Amino acid sequence: RVTSDTALTFLQSIKYSYTKQELLESELAVLNTLHFHINVSTPLVYVELLLEVLGYNGCLLPAKPLHQLCVQLLDFCYLTRETIYDTLLKIAIENSTPSKLQITKFLTVKEDFMLLAVGVISAGVFILSPGHWEQAVEHLNCITSITPQSILEFSYAVVRRIVGSTTP
Repeated sequence: RVTSDTALTFLQSIKYSYTKQELLESELAVLNTLHFHINVSTPLVYVELLLEVLGYNGCLLPAKPLHQLCVQLLDFCYLTRETIYDTLLKIAIENSTPSKLQITKFLTVKEDFMLLAVGVISAGVFILSPGHWEQAVEHLNCITSITPQSILEFSYAVVRRIVGSTTP
């Protein structure tokens, strides 16, 4: 693995006198010349993409208010992440005390940005426009192949956390 420190040491060993700042500026100049952009996928990117597809597919939802609510719900999900995912795990295993193996296997769910996005959109539709909720879940299922049951469970965990309910 080559780091900036390794590169600097190498350059100095062959009698080039660069400072770390000069080396970093040189790397940045090369990246800018190549028009290099870091493409980082975030849950918000998934939410926005799915909202666009829903609109394109004719799913009648209030686009701007739904987007704003989804952004707030994403923030909420990050702030209450452990509780929401703990609820999902307990729903998935139908047990209130998961084993270490079940917790380990569940980590992939925590890393699934698409599941987070459909859950947030579903919860947002449920809050803003409950009459369109089933249609939105059907569309999200068709777009992502995430089961309606998984979408329902995620949105349930989010809404449950919002209202502070301890019973299903």
